[in-house]
Parts: sequence; structure tokens; C-alpha cells
Amino acid sequence: MKIRQIEIFRSVMAGGSTIAAATALGLSQSAVSRQLTQLEEELGFELFERRKGRLLPRPEAFALMDEVGELTSLVARLKRYTEDLRAGTVGQRFLKVAVPHSFIATLMPEVIETYLSERRDASVELIGGHYDAIEQMVLARVADIGFVGLPPRDKGFDAREIVRSESVCIMPSGHPLAAKATLTPRDLSGHGIIMLGRQRPARLRFERLLRRAGVFPIVRIEVHSVEATCGLVARGLGVAVVPELIAGLYRHLPIEQRPFSPCIHGAYGIVTLKGAPLSRSAEAFIEILKNRLEAQGKA
Repeated sequence: MKIRQIEIFRSVMAGGSTIAAATALGLSQSAVSRQLTQLEEELGFELFERRKGRLLPRPEAFALMDEVGELTSLVARLKRYTEDLRAGTVGQRFLKVAVPHSFIATLMPEVIETYLSERRDASVELIGGHYDAIEQMVLARVADIGFVGLPPRDKGFDAREIVRSESVCIMPSGHPLAAKATLTPRDLSGHGIIMLGRQRPARLRFERLLRRAGVFPIVRIEVHSVEATCGLVARGLGVAVVPELIAGLYRHLPIEQRPFSPCIHGAYGIVTLKGAPLSRSAEAFIEILKNRLEAQGKA
């Protein structure tokens, strides 16, 4: 007994004929008749009496109909659910996402709004941290996916690049460095510098550039988020070199930014546990975040 045969039987009972069933199911009348005959052969008894081209349900047909009602409803729900799985609207109802603090109140509200609007039964846990902390969250399964600068420090990840960024020097509004169109390491000599991300690749590249230029930075503040850096710069506490992608989120603050050359930043992306496949809903979340970041880069 096949599910399709049960669907056809139920449709014949509801419509009263093979023609009505064929119309309802989008099949030919001959296909309906053939499936119905095969069902009766498998059951070993007739469900209908054929009389002058009409189908008259036997008592056995009514008895069987009472039992298949719930089955066909279950099959219909299962079909709808598998369609949702294919579309990525269900399947992982609770997604744990780790991102930099800079994203929490800026990018993520829009990203999560878009994600939830397309997934009626989904929920999200949003966790903020610096890149090293995000990597540890993913390794410890506290987060399913994490946004970090690439390459990640740990090798136990599958990493996917989703966006790239140039470098900019940010400074308080009206700062003397704002008079230059592009800044280099030599331009920072004599200025207080806020250092970001100790031991991160971008920080190490920045320090090498300063040494080669003969610049000995005046460092009184070290931080681990671009959000904090922008806030400190806005208070006149120094200048800093940060990724343009994230600095653009804080244009509302009293700071200015100028391109910094050579670039010390580069690729950013998503890390997940190595060899652990992602659900369709997680893939959809990453795509929404990628699109939002690309739009931010063009703003």
C-alpha cells in the first residue's frame, strides 16, 4: 500500500468519481483508475462496485476511509514541512550567533529582523565579544557561527570569507590629520594612538609598519572592539587605524576618517566547527549578514 494510492482513494471518496479525483490531484483519469485498481489488488478485496461507469463505495471503503483520514493529514503536514526545510525556513529553530560588539546595536537588529520575518518558528541568541572570544565560543559550541577577522587564530574551523575591508585612520572632528587626503604610518608620529586587538594579525602588521617608518607610537589606551575605539576617539583621546567596514557604522559620532595606506586589514568572515555541516537556516542567516555588510561597504 503506497501513500499515493491512499491519497487517490481518499480523493475518489471525497469527489465521488475518478474524474473528480483526477482533477483535484492533477492526474489523468486513467492514472487514477490504475492506482485504485492496484490498491484493491494489494488489499485483496474490492473497495468499489463498478456499475455503468460509476464507482459505488462498498462498506469496506467507508471503513477504510475512517482510518486514512488522519494519515493523509499527516502526509500533507509532512510535505509542507519538507518544503519549508528545502526553503530553509525551519530546521534549526534556535541559532546561536557570535559577532563583534561593534555589530550588536548597529548591523544586527536589521539582519535579525530580516531573518525572523522569513522564519515563523525561528529564534536567535546573539552574543558579543572580541574575535578571540568569538573563536572560543564556536569551539566550545556556545555559538553555532561566529564572525571574525580572517584567518582565524585557531585551525579547528571551517572559515568562509564574506567581506573585505580597507583600512582608515579615525580622528576627532577638526583634528590636524584630517587635512590630509590619505594617511601613512609616518603621519602618525607624535600623535597619541589607540591600539586595537593585541596579538591580532592586523595589530601585528600595524606595529611592523610603524617600526619600519621609524615611528614610536604614544600608546595610552588599548581596546578590543572598534565600537570602543570610535567612542574613545570621539572624546579626543587619540587616533586609531581600524577597518573601514566597521568605522562606517559610527559616522554619527564626532569623528572623521581618512584612508590609511598600506592597508592592514583585509578579509572577514564566518567560522564554524570544522566538518560540521550547517543547517539551511544558518546558511540563510549568513547570506543575510553578507548582503548587509556588502551594502554597508557601499554606503
